[in-house]
Amino acid sequence: MSQAVAEKASEHVLHPLGEQLNPRTSKPQNRVGWLFGGTGLALFALMALVGLAMRLDQADMLGLSPIWFYRLMTLHAAGMLAGALLSMMGGLWFVVRAVVPALDFKRAVASWASIVVGAVLVVIAVLIGGFAAGWTFLFPLPFQAAEQWPTWSAVTFIVGMGLVGVGFVVYCIDVLKATTQTYGGLGGALGVRWLRGKDQTGPPPQVIAATAVSIQGIICSAVGMTIVMALLDHTIDSRVALDALWAKNLTYFFGHTIANLIIYLAAGMIYVLVPLYAGRQWKISKPLVIGWLFTIVFVMTAYSHHLYMDFVQPGAPQMISLIASSAAAIPVAVVTIYTGMMLIWGSRYRWTLTSVLLYLGFAGWAIGGAGAVIDSLIPINFRFHNTLWVPAHFHNYLMMGVGLWMMALISYMLERSAGRTASRRTTIWAPILMIGGGYGFVFGWYVSGALGIPRRWAVHPIGTENYSLVASIFAVVFLVGFFMVLAEFVSLGRTAWRRRGESTTRSEAPAIAGASTEADMALGRGSEPLIKTPFGIATAVGMAVAASFVFLPPISDASTVTVGFHHLAHAVQFFVGVMLAAAFASSPAVIRRIAPRWTNLGLFIVVLVPVAMLLFMIPAIYSDIEGDDFLHASYHFVVLILGFVTGLGASALGRVAGWTVLASSVGMALMFAAGVTGG
Repeated sequence: MSQAVAEKASEHVLHPLGEQLNPRTSKPQNRVGWLFGGTGLALFALMALVGLAMRLDQADMLGLSPIWFYRLMTLHAAGMLAGALLSMMGGLWFVVRAVVPALDFKRAVASWASIVVGAVLVVIAVLIGGFAAGWTFLFPLPFQAAEQWPTWSAVTFIVGMGLVGVGFVVYCIDVLKATTQTYGGLGGALGVRWLRGKDQTGPPPQVIAATAVSIQGIICSAVGMTIVMALLDHTIDSRVALDALWAKNLTYFFGHTIANLIIYLAAGMIYVLVPLYAGRQWKISKPLVIGWLFTIVFVMTAYSHHLYMDFVQPGAPQMISLIASSAAAIPVAVVTIYTGMMLIWGSRYRWTLTSVLLYLGFAGWAIGGAGAVIDSLIPINFRFHNTLWVPAHFHNYLMMGVGLWMMALISYMLERSAGRTASRRTTIWAPILMIGGGYGFVFGWYVSGALGIPRRWAVHPIGTENYSLVASIFAVVFLVGFFMVLAEFVSLGRTAWRRRGESTTRSEAPAIAGASTEADMALGRGSEPLIKTPFGIATAVGMAVAASFVFLPPISDASTVTVGFHHLAHAVQFFVGVMLAAAFASSPAVIRRIAPRWTNLGLFIVVLVPVAMLLFMIPAIYSDIEGDDFLHASYHFVVLILGFVTGLGASALGRVAGWTVLASSVGMALMFAAGVTGG
């Protein structure tokens, strides 16, 4: 089939005007889309069946033991999180790579591999080791199992969740590095320069979304890795004691934030896909830029609405979360949902399976988000938070929002590759079944939550089984529609495979706009110093000296009494090393030698060395050498060297990504000192 015929066939898939907006993708984009999207959708399908089994058990239809119910609950939550995260990471990478050719395919695959290995470890921990403490792994439950699971299974689960965080942070660092270097720094990539009139065109909306999510993802992963390493330190040395409230704050910051970021990853994808069916470009605007700037703040401060009932939690974070949780809905409603509806309105929207799924996903986000805001209001939260209202709202926006967009990503790629749309029967009936079944399923939870039926109970109160039975019936209806979509995917895949053998499709054409070349990649990867000016270098050295001679001595004196101050001293030493390395690596003589080929090594260093630093803080290592001044001083010198190595690694990542990683790695040490004692 000729190129002209292929493009004409594609016109039947997209809006006639949308064909002009269709990104001409490179092979790395397609591979990442298939790899991430396919893996995520497969996990979604498997975990949906696990979820159905749990709901049928609550309806007294299966007879699972409570032990197995809680195992499946743990597996379902962690598996769905990993699946949705993978799929939307792939979707965002797929649409951003066309305008940011510096995104690295190998690093994307490395992040995928880390998350998949983490998911496999979770499966092993649950199905073989019997771990059943829930995806939140709240301290001290993983280690007080009442002989229900061995310690190795808890460690395996925690390491698995840690690898999910590692995969996500590798992805976020690479995306932040690429977008900021391509669009002239953080202000350019977030649209701030355009907002101030210093940039005439500004970045595309998907780049703004990718940059904002990456900043939050790096911080979120640093928090998650801190609690993961604290739990592993406790496993290695039982003298390591964790403050339970501190552990809960960090766990929910990590879990709540990463769950929220899944849908913001999806937002970047729909900025590109929806215009293809509306025939109108989703353009940068002032509300969009401002909305994403506020979203960074709101998403990072909303997590503690999960802790309203913890009476020892300080009141200030609770009020901040109340405001942030409510205010977060404004940018979402105005910037993405309302704008998306206006883009579609009057556009003669091209209705295919893909476009229907994209459209219906907006409703899932809006309705689920409204349920979340209702639950975040303190008086209502005290009645609803430990009820089935909570799984109602997050299944609403993840299942009926992100879940539909996961299918839309694969559907778009298949319809485009096949040169035809899905069958009319599937396009009509599959969404009807999924919407009817999905909302019946979710609203069964909303009603149950409003009636006060508790969540996370294997056995529901007597007389409430019928709510679970009705919800299970609706879930089956949803799955019928879902498997109709999967069957259609098989048909589209066969057509695409035949078509692939006949011609070179548009996505594989040799002359591709936005495809990477060696020159493009070199431009995107070019090394830039962490510090630009001699004055900045002097300031960094001055901060290191001040920390060494002003802050460290009194902290070291206090560390003889309190272990927390001992860890704080380590954090200061790590900071000193980081700042000295930042100054050293920013000198012209050194930065010239930091070639682009060192980027992967730098990424490896900034991910693993801060983790090693936290692992280094267990009494089993330092308690026996405290009486030997030389060995004790050497121990602290090693902490400083770890900071220096981290700073060198960050210098290979560019200014914005490098400083973001350095700030988060020092933050890991400070957070560790705040909540870990013992020894």
